[in-house]
Amino acid sequence: MGYVDIHGHYAWNIDDGIQSLQEAKKALNKARKQGISTIVATPHVTCGKTTKAEIEMLRLRIAELQELANKYHIEVIAGCEFMLNDEVYQAMDQVLFIPIEDTHYLLCEYDVRKPSEAFTENFDAYIREVTLHGYTPIIAHIERYFHDGIDLEYVQYLKSLGCLMQVNTTSLLGLSSKVHQENAHILLNHQLIHFIATDTHRVKPPRSPNMQKCFYFLYKQGYTKKYLNLMMRENPRRILRDRQALDLENIKGLTHFRFVLKILHQFVPVKKSYK
Repeated sequence: MGYVDIHGHYAWNIDDGIQSLQEAKKALNKARKQGISTIVATPHVTCGKTTKAEIEMLRLRIAELQELANKYHIEVIAGCEFMLNDEVYQAMDQVLFIPIEDTHYLLCEYDVRKPSEAFTENFDAYIREVTLHGYTPIIAHIERYFHDGIDLEYVQYLKSLGCLMQVNTTSLLGLSSKVHQENAHILLNHQLIHFIATDTHRVKPPRSPNMQKCFYFLYKQGYTKKYLNLMMRENPRRILRDRQALDLENIKGLTHFRFVLKILHQFVPVKKSYK
């Protein structure tokens, strides 16, 4: 059973991800070598900017990617990475987004360039609009929105609103910023992550197909194969069948105790209060 990459920009020449058909072929070949059997194609869609015609164009390109990926024995599922902002209300009403194919799950993001305070002040209102329309938000690369250290209470608050959390392999591997790495590992130790995905944008690192590399890196660091398989195989497959993802927070035996102590001493999360 291969890995399921629920976040990747493999569809070529439609956003800041893979730029050409040739590069898409190389990315799919690398994904296959990394043990990835299923990809959710998640091109960028922005509230207030992406039009109905552009949504249809994205769907057509994803269909082309699906046909291409068959040659590499990879299944491609349609989706998008939905940038939430003040225009979310109209975008939701007009269905200007692509939920994960045949499900009620929707990969959502916020502008990572904005201050952390903007994220914690605004994002929950946007999320409520998504859930009001019957969708379950998956928060893309949750570790990237906290520039001064992870705020576990806000993550827990988003979880209480029905959100699921996705973390990038690049952050866990230390291929992004130091704070992203620290944030990701704190979330991992607190069992607040539901999915690990690549957020592939290129064939070459950092944001490239590297699921197997991440799996064995984390296993050597002390995380159990059971835990890693839940985030990289089982939970992704559950949502593709439109089933409920497993909440990993209270499952025992997912990390080795010695490693947990080491990490908790190394990374200190931010503490705030939200209601």
